[in-house]
Amino acid sequence: MTHPDLEAVDGHSPVRSVTSFDPLRGNIDDDVSTVAASMHQADCGALLIDDELGDTAIVTERDVVRALAANRSSSPISDYMTRDLIVVPGDMTISDAALTMHQAGVRHLAVDRGDGVLGITSIKDLLEPLLDTIGN
Repeated sequence: MTHPDLEAVDGHSPVRSVTSFDPLRGNIDDDVSTVAASMHQADCGALLIDDELGDTAIVTERDVVRALAANRSSSPISDYMTRDLIVVPGDMTISDAALTMHQAGVRHLAVDRGDGVLGITSIKDLLEPLLDTIGN
C-alpha cells in the first residue's frame, strides 16, 4: 500500500494513516481458489469477508497457503477464514498497532475508522513509519 504523505507519518501517528479503508472483499460462498485468484489479481495479502450473520472475518495469504497445501482449493473459504478478527481503533498509534500484532502473532489488523467502517493494515504498512521513528 502506498501512502503519498508517508514522510509525515511515524510510529506515533494514528494507525488509520496507513490503513486501507477500501480493502478487497470476498464472498462467504467463494472457494479457496476463487479467493486466491482475487488476492493475486489485486496484489494484496488479505481480504475481508462478511459472513451470514453480518460479522466480518479475514482471509490472509497464510490461510490460502494452508488450504492449498492440504489440496483443498475447491473447499469453501469459510473453512479457512479467521472469524475472531482483531479490530483496533483508528486512533491507536502505529507503534501500539505493531505491538498488538506482535502479541497476537498476526500480520494484519482490522482498523475501525471510527464510524464502524473497517479497513486493513499490515505489518508491511507499519514498517516504514516505525523505522522512521527510530531514525533509519
